Amino acid sequence: MIKNYFLDLKTYVSNFYEIKFVDELLCNINIENILGFEVNAYVKDIYEHYKTFNLVWFNEGKYWGEVNFVPYDNLENEHSELVEIMEDLYDTKEDVYDITQDIMNWYPIFYFDNGDAFCLDKRNGNIVLYEHEVYDSGKNLHGLRIAMSLNDLFEKWEKIHFADVYYWDEICNKEGIDVNSKLSQEYI
Repeated sequence: MIKNYFLDLKTYVSNFYEIKFVDELLCNINIENILGFEVNAYVKDIYEHYKTFNLVWFNEGKYWGEVNFVPYDNLENEHSELVEIMEDLYDTKEDVYDITQDIMNWYPIFYFDNGDAFCLDKRNGNIVLYEHEVYDSGKNLHGLRIAMSLNDLFEKWEKIHFADVYYWDEICNKEGIDVNSKLSQEYI
């Protein structure tokens, strides 16, 4: 039986948290890879069977986590929208933050309510943090490595129950989410 990250998360969250929003639409498509990168059977199963998966949960009235999944069919569209946002908000000719090449190669795979996103970097397959305020405040956590690959993201993020971490820099090391970090232990 294939592991289903989203079903496991929904089961876990419903047992320990208050679900505020859930939207789920299944599909059946065949894919070979994600933007040219090989993925394991578990991640492939997610992309082949989820047209929509959005889940928001709270802990004792406090926002705790969310998953706003970008399905396979929307990857190019979301990339185009990210590029359009950059072109509208940022002077790419005066690229003082060196972010133009990042955005041109980043494909959102998960969004957060605040506008941030986890993106797949087509240059190397890393998962990085797109920080929506980068155009106003410069690089802060923008470009922080969250995982080494899509497989790595699902494996590590699942261990902290797909939590939305405010201080991603405190939970990540040079290889992405560090499940042994002090902050990770608060979510496990």
